[in-house]
Amino acid sequence: MTTERVDRRLAAILAADVAGYSRLMGADEEGTLARLNEHLRVLIDPTIHEYRGRIVKTTGDGLLSEFASVVEAVRCAVAIQRGMAERNVAVPHEERIEFRIGVNVGDIIIEGPDIFGDGVNVAARLQVLAEPGGICVSGRVQEDVQGKMDIALVDWGEHKLKNIARPVRAYCLRVDGRSSAQFTRGRAGLMAAMAVTLALAAGSVWLGVTSGWKSIGPLLTGNEFTRNVELGARPAIAVLPFQSQNTDPERDYLADGLTQDIINALGRFSALTVISWNAVFPYKNMPASPGEIARNLAVRYQVEGSVRHVDDRLRVAAQLVDAGGRVLWSARFDEAMIDIFALQDKITSQIAGALAIGVTQIEQRRVLAKPTESLAAYDYVLRARPALQRPTRANNAEARVLLRRAIELDPNYAAAYAALAETYHLAASMGWAESPIAFLARAEELAVKALSLDNSEVRARVVLGHIHLFRQRYREAQAEIDRALTINPNDAQGLAGRGTVLLWLGQTDAAIEALEQAQRIDPELNGVDRFALSLAYYLRRRYPAAIEQAEVNLRTASSVNSSRIVLAAAYAQNGQAEDAARVVTMIRRVFPTFDPHEFGTKFLKSADLDHLRDGMRKAGLYPVTGDPLPDERMNR
Repeated sequence: MTTERVDRRLAAILAADVAGYSRLMGADEEGTLARLNEHLRVLIDPTIHEYRGRIVKTTGDGLLSEFASVVEAVRCAVAIQRGMAERNVAVPHEERIEFRIGVNVGDIIIEGPDIFGDGVNVAARLQVLAEPGGICVSGRVQEDVQGKMDIALVDWGEHKLKNIARPVRAYCLRVDGRSSAQFTRGRAGLMAAMAVTLALAAGSVWLGVTSGWKSIGPLLTGNEFTRNVELGARPAIAVLPFQSQNTDPERDYLADGLTQDIINALGRFSALTVISWNAVFPYKNMPASPGEIARNLAVRYQVEGSVRHVDDRLRVAAQLVDAGGRVLWSARFDEAMIDIFALQDKITSQIAGALAIGVTQIEQRRVLAKPTESLAAYDYVLRARPALQRPTRANNAEARVLLRRAIELDPNYAAAYAALAETYHLAASMGWAESPIAFLARAEELAVKALSLDNSEVRARVVLGHIHLFRQRYREAQAEIDRALTINPNDAQGLAGRGTVLLWLGQTDAAIEALEQAQRIDPELNGVDRFALSLAYYLRRRYPAAIEQAEVNLRTASSVNSSRIVLAAAYAQNGQAEDAARVVTMIRRVFPTFDPHEFGTKFLKSADLDHLRDGMRKAGLYPVTGDPLPDERMNR
């Protein structure tokens, strides 16, 4: 008896499908099919061919392809997602075709043109884990591409995949459409390094209610920690003494000082429990594994770091690890030592802000993995955050439901009231409220309630600052934001709020400085704050930068119609008439009630309003009748 030989080979497999395909088909069957075929013809087929891949088969909503090289497979996935992001810039969110992609490497069975086996099945299961516009790869793929590509994959832990015998470790990332060159060379020095590091480490995280501060409490005992890590507890983190790599022991003060500053800065984020300096100091010269430290200090996360003084430069490395020693986040700094105290403050604020975001993201995934029936108030607040990462009308409503449940479980939960206030403010700002005035009143009521429960709730103060600004109470707005930043100088949304207020006050350079500082801490600015940054760039006549920020905003929060207006004006001022006309057509379709005479009237400086109106005129946003503006009529 002869056994037929099975044809096998090792290959990288890319599986992709369209997120929300059934919804898209239900809304517009013919249009969806036409757009999907166009994407396949213009972008996806040529990209797979460019990276020496082979399309094995296509289904109604997806495709399967194989590559000889795992690096080429991942490069292809990144190129597809970046290309799709660019093609979706001017497409309304509800009409966008967004792919989820999974990549695996393994042994496959070949039967004619088709392929089978666990290697294929794992790729298909990983694709389901990816978010729309995102990529999810197996641990084996991550090992193969590490150090060979300018990307950072976030560890999502082990997953038990359907019909796969052993758990598979998954790594994910979201691609935002900009090229690696733009990420790595767009800014010089530390600014560029931090923008890349924070963006890839934090991903699309909403700081939400992580801000606001408490005094650093006493060290928890093991039994107390066991009780506190139960449902609803804040994650505990230990910042271990940074190691001095200098031969001169007298310079150890740099490492100790930086450690203490980071502990104090992290203590201002109310969603974290931070272990005191006295508790971590014994580990300065005492070797211990992450597992031992986790048990001894009763912490979920640890920060490790080193400081080295070389000639006139200071080099700092920091990383976040879990109890198993797995690296969850890392960053490096290399700066000239001109003013050591200013430099220490700069590094401290960026490390603290990034760590708070990174821990929040990890906690989100931990909570979302729990069964729904076991969630308590803290978990509902965490579940609301991803619903607002890229705000839509539906996500905003979903977040309100979750936050109301949190308040039902704990009527004295200040952070839940503050987050709920933010949903009402966003709804009013984005045009999702039938009565924006009523929604703003409700937001103000909830923010005041949050502050009555916890006067140090930063998020509530930021919301109040925005409400004062909307009502043109500029002094009150600035005072509220200043109070928020006094409580937590590292809060990204507080810094962005300061920039927004300064923008309308006419202090454009200071506004850009504050908004860029917020973006370094949290690259995923919300739609309102990113609009402010794009408008600030426009006013400084930095049109390419204004265009970039507006385009990013429309990719991540497509309903921010104000960004379309800035985009059209910036295109027109930059000599891109065709692009401006395209955006104007979209504005008239999705924002038919837009009144160019009203837009921007909150500017205190008339020169700012004149410059904005000049761009809108050049773009063609004014009626073709050529009617003068109200202020022009008065001046005649």
